[in-house]
Amino acid sequence: MYMKRRFYFIVTLALVACLCAGTADARKKAKKVITPEEEIAAQLRQYMDTCRTAGMSVVLVKGDKVVYQAALGYRDLATKDTLELTDIFRIASISKSFSAASTLQLQAAGKLSLDDDVNKYLPFSLRNPRYPDIPITIKQMLSHTTSMNDYGGASWYHDDRYVNPARTTADTIAKVFFDYAPGWGFKYSNRGLNLMGMVIERASGERFDNYVRQHILLPMGITNAGFNLDSLDKSTFTRLYTYNKKADSLKLAAGYIPSNEKKLADGTYRPVLDACDWSPTGGMKISAPDLAKWMMTIRDNGVAPNGVRILSEADAIKMKTPVTPPDKSRNWQYYCLNLIWQTNIIEGRTLIGHTGSAQGLKSFMYFDKDSDWGIVGICSSDNNASAINPNGISGGTKIHYDVINYLFNRFKDTLLAE
Repeated sequence: MYMKRRFYFIVTLALVACLCAGTADARKKAKKVITPEEEIAAQLRQYMDTCRTAGMSVVLVKGDKVVYQAALGYRDLATKDTLELTDIFRIASISKSFSAASTLQLQAAGKLSLDDDVNKYLPFSLRNPRYPDIPITIKQMLSHTTSMNDYGGASWYHDDRYVNPARTTADTIAKVFFDYAPGWGFKYSNRGLNLMGMVIERASGERFDNYVRQHILLPMGITNAGFNLDSLDKSTFTRLYTYNKKADSLKLAAGYIPSNEKKLADGTYRPVLDACDWSPTGGMKISAPDLAKWMMTIRDNGVAPNGVRILSEADAIKMKTPVTPPDKSRNWQYYCLNLIWQTNIIEGRTLIGHTGSAQGLKSFMYFDKDSDWGIVGICSSDNNASAINPNGISGGTKIHYDVINYLFNRFKDTLLAE
């Protein structure tokens, strides 16, 4: 009897062990099964890790439909608060496209002309001292063909002290301009775009931040975006980080610094004179889904996804039309009115849009010239790695290049479908 019981006991243990082993194997197999969304997110996180990106929001659209969107990483590294799609970033130079659209709206309203001398609107005379009789036009300001440079660095973009004859010397003004005449060469100039804040305020009679909010953002149904920090939900601000290569670490960047907000609070804001301080060149704060709405509006010739027309069809087309000749020394083909034609990211495709870079932030906004898909992405940090495309040409910022190519190839059939 004892031997029989012992036999049954051993058999029972063996059966239990087999069942447990089978359950464990099943669990292991179950863990190996991931959804397509998880697979995509894992790949994007790998790109983020390689490029030291703390947080990234990305939105891919086809027509008026979202094909893929995700918020990955952290809004705040210190607190480990996860990033949400509704969180907003300062987007840097993509902001320029809002300045261009505002200018085109004002031209349509008869309040200015792209061919106007900017001195008609500036509170001082702006001239290349080597060509004092040649006007600098609004169109040249929006296409970086003024012959102006950014001498003095980013800390001097926010006002007119390097170009206003009443505030500086002739020698300093000479350093701000190149030897060629206005209209005869391209050089990217943040200073020139900040001065457009003055032009827009003078021509519209409205404060720059209010103009963009009232005439572009709100008509599109976008409420938590703009140039004025006090008009935004600060709990949705994404922390920005700069990369220290030597220490291979990220450091918190200032990112969101009130300037004109303080002047408004104490009653010292000066219309037109202080307009540069809104940073028309890079001060827009917005979420990726709302930036995608703006991208779609430009792509769709001025009509926002909610059906509201923001720009006339002719003006939207003008905004996307090249102004500069092609130049092989750049990693893009043409510059338009605060938009570029980019041919070096996806082989065989021309993308139209813009990028942004400031205080660790890296942003991109593109749509396909010959199709109806587009993509935006905003990264809160980056290690400044550059991409080289299969032709050995610079494809720009690596995190941009990798994310755009991966998502395009992943959804290629959907994106290029008729």
